[in-house]
Amino acid sequence: MTDARDRLLDTAVQFFSRDPAVTGIFLGGSLAAGSADAFSDIDLRVVVQRDRHAYYVDQRREIPKAWPGFLFNEWVPGAQHCVSHFRPFGKIDIFYYDASTLAPSPWYRLPIRILHDLEGMVANLVERSQELPFTVAEDELDFSISKGLAAAHETYRRAKRGELIYALTLLDELRQHIMHADDWLHDRTPETAVMAKFDRRASPNVLSVLKASYCPCEAKAISAALHSLVELYRSQLVALHGKFNMSRLRAADLEALDIILPG
Repeated sequence: MTDARDRLLDTAVQFFSRDPAVTGIFLGGSLAAGSADAFSDIDLRVVVQRDRHAYYVDQRREIPKAWPGFLFNEWVPGAQHCVSHFRPFGKIDIFYYDASTLAPSPWYRLPIRILHDLEGMVANLVERSQELPFTVAEDELDFSISKGLAAAHETYRRAKRGELIYALTLLDELRQHIMHADDWLHDRTPETAVMAKFDRRASPNVLSVLKASYCPCEAKAISAALHSLVELYRSQLVALHGKFNMSRLRAADLEALDIILPG
């Protein structure tokens, strides 16, 4: 699989580097960090001149179809990237960046391997990003907490109604926001996907509760799992409110969880 992945990466780099409008190509993720295994995907970033950027975004699903071994795409409407899957078990995630809008960011402090850099733009961008700190925006905290509370409430509601499969999917959503909270509370470098490799970096108590919360599709089991997750999330919210200066009300957040905990 690693040989097939190397061939796929070579194909992609050769394809994009032929176009003079493509001014930069670089890798992120585990391949750039040197921590990849046979199942690691390719996180490719393509920097395109402004007048050609819209073309590449529009064609993001069509371009990989012409490469050997293509199987299928996954994408989000309106996004500027596409994930494409290849034989035997390869995956390449291609983001298209408008060169005119690129600006220094702490995200460029994460491992990057430059593959093509016509004017040195990517190297300069990485250099100017080195001193920028990662910060957590209040909107990000606000959004995650609200979604976490909503997932807890909806799990409770659906379990009471006997909609057990839906309730199980909502437990997963609550777990995701618990993982966000654990990273924020411990000042960990952000991950592009919060669940990726979480079991390697999680706090021991958080990992223990998360593992124990996976349960059968039964109302009592779901309620017990929800109870354990809500107790953990409640303690996290207390800590988040203590660490970050948020405008949302601590008492309201805790009450929102307490009303679904047994008295």
